[in-house]
Amino acid sequence: MMATRNKSAPAGSGSARTLNYIVIIVIVFLVFYLLILPVFTPKSTSTATTSTSTTAASVSLTPSTDIADTMVTVSGQMLPPNANVTAMFGAASVALSGTCMTSSTGTLAGCDFWVPSNLPAGGYTVTVTAGSAAVEARFTIPQYSPPFSTVVVTLTSLSLGLVTQLVTRRVVDLNKERRMRAEVSAFNKEKREATLANDKPRLEKLKKRELAVRQEQAKVSTSRLKVTGITFVPLLLVYYLMASFFGGYGVIVAYTPIPIPVIAAPTLNPGVFEVSLFWWYFLSSFTFSTMLSRLLHTTT
Repeated sequence: MMATRNKSAPAGSGSARTLNYIVIIVIVFLVFYLLILPVFTPKSTSTATTSTSTTAASVSLTPSTDIADTMVTVSGQMLPPNANVTAMFGAASVALSGTCMTSSTGTLAGCDFWVPSNLPAGGYTVTVTAGSAAVEARFTIPQYSPPFSTVVVTLTSLSLGLVTQLVTRRVVDLNKERRMRAEVSAFNKEKREATLANDKPRLEKLKKRELAVRQEQAKVSTSRLKVTGITFVPLLLVYYLMASFFGGYGVIVAYTPIPIPVIAAPTLNPGVFEVSLFWWYFLSSFTFSTMLSRLLHTTT
C-alpha cells in the first residue's frame, strides 16, 4: 500500500525541502556572520605620535590589512575639534573623500582613501593629521593577492564541499531517506485529500499513523544534522587558517565584473568589483556544495 503512494508524491515536496535547506543555511550564516566572526576579527591598532593638544588622540583603519587599490575608512577620537584632516600613506599623500573634518567633540568618521597602486607587500605607516595632532596607524599589504588568492580559496571550497558530500554518503542512509521522504509526501497528500473531502473515518486512521510518520521523519533530519555538526567546525577552522594566511578576514581575494550589492565593492577601475575572503569563501562553498550534492546524488 505504501509503495503505491510513493509514486504519487506531490511535486511541491521538493520545493519544501529546498526551502528548509535555504532557511537552515541562512540561520547558520547569520549566526556565523553576526556572532562568531566578530569575536575572531582582529582590531586594527593605532598610536598617537605627536599631538600638542590631545595626547590621547587615536585613529583606526577599516580594514587595516588589504591589497592595493582598496578603499580604507579612517576613524578617530580625541582629535582637535573642527579640524580639517589630511593623510599620508608611507611617504606619499593620499586624497581623502567623505566626511574629513573632525566634529566639535574631536571625533572623525566616514573619511575614506584608496590604498595606492603598485605597492609591494609589507607594513606601511598611515599618518593622519588633524590640526595640531599627527597620529599614526599601521596598514599591511599582504603577500598574496588575486588571482593567486582566488584560486586558493576556490580550490579549498571545492575540497571542503567534496569532503562534506563524502561524509553525507557515509553518515546518512540515502536510500532510507528517499523512501521516508516519499512516504511522508504521500501521507501528507492523503491527509490533504481526506481533509478536503471531510472524510472523518479516513482522517481518524491517518491520525493514528501520523505520530509514527513524524518520528521517522525526525530520524532522517537527525542524520542530516549530524553531517552539519561534523563539517561545520572544519569549515570555520579552514576559514580561520585562510584568514591568517592571506592577512585578514575581510581581505580582498577576488574580482568580479558583476556589481553584487553588499558582496562586491567598487574599485578604482570601472566595471571591476572586489570580493572579500568571507564572501568569496561563502559563495564558493555554497556553489560547490550544491553542484557536488547533485553529482554525487546526496540530495533526496
